[in-house]
Amino acid sequence: MKKEYFVVILLILFVLSTVLDVLAGPAKPALRIPFDFLKPTILSVYPLTAVSVIAKTLFITIGLLLGLSLLSGQYLAKGLFLLFFAVISELYSIQQIATSAHVTPLEWTLSAAAVGIVLVLPAGIFILLGAAKNVHQKLTQTVEPPPAT
Repeated sequence: MKKEYFVVILLILFVLSTVLDVLAGPAKPALRIPFDFLKPTILSVYPLTAVSVIAKTLFITIGLLLGLSLLSGQYLAKGLFLLFFAVISELYSIQQIATSAHVTPLEWTLSAAAVGIVLVLPAGIFILLGAAKNVHQKLTQTVEPPPAT
């Protein structure tokens, strides 16, 4: 698929999540950790917010992967960046929920937590591809014989 299609999908996801946030209003569930939002009792009260969180998660994930697709090769660097981003987004989400800070809206905080989980898979794939590429280069490397004198 062409990258332009993904840009259009990103725009649609962003607009969808924004419209859902406006329709649903601010969500104020009592959460200890970000994943408490996945409890059926909370999901049944906030279904539009759940769809908005999913749309935001897809928006961030596809946006990051689309941005990284502009770099050819560099699998290990891509994987390490995604792993770093996943860890930072998880830690940020946990801190925002634990301290009841309002730096970002709850919907974006929950999306950051979901992105942290989702990005572990592509990060692992990129790290494995990078490691395999490095091993392949080491194994197929030609050793030049010393010059005969």
